[in-house]
Amino acid sequence: MSDDVVVRATGVGKRYGRLAPTLVDINFSVPPGSIVTLAGSNGSGKSTLLRCIAGLAKYTGSIEVCGHRVNGTVDSRRPLGYLPQVVTLPQHATVAESIAFFADLRGADPMDLPFPDGFLCDAQTRVGTMSGGQKQRLALAVALLGAPRLLLLDEPVANLDEEGRAAVWQALLDLRAQGTTALIASPSPKDLVGFVDRTVVLRDGKIVDDREEVGS
Repeated sequence: MSDDVVVRATGVGKRYGRLAPTLVDINFSVPPGSIVTLAGSNGSGKSTLLRCIAGLAKYTGSIEVCGHRVNGTVDSRRPLGYLPQVVTLPQHATVAESIAFFADLRGADPMDLPFPDGFLCDAQTRVGTMSGGQKQRLALAVALLGAPRLLLLDEPVANLDEEGRAAVWQALLDLRAQGTTALIASPSPKDLVGFVDRTVVLRDGKIVDDREEVGS
């Protein structure tokens, strides 16, 4: 893979058992420093595509991230941060312990987070006592640890208030300026107009539109 491509998907397909295919012949590439929306209704394949790129779901075809074939190994996942649609964090751990644990896995500085003071709960707050929005903020912080070259974010501002959304978008814009690429799954791409560089629309597991956004 050339240096001007962070993600390349070629002929990617995914089927669960005998059900209709979830992804069909997906082909696209993404250069560094891009924010791309994966748009489409529920069941269109957005989340499945992110899971395949993250190495968390088997697929047919080829996916490469930063020059490495995605095959589920630690090395193939190292360049990316992933936020699933359903956040799962150790309920007994504190905010500080969660950040420290994932920072250690990534070799990142746990103090180097691209969010303003107050974005996260107090460091000693236990995950099990936090609201859905507070857990979402923590999961976002975990995904962005170490400024990964590729961010895979599945509805990242769900459960967040206006202030939280603004902090997330600003953090992503700052990371984009540093060369980070982000793929953001969203059922409401109109909410991201003026923020993203490109929108890829899926329907029934197929790409039906792929357009550059003007004025981003």
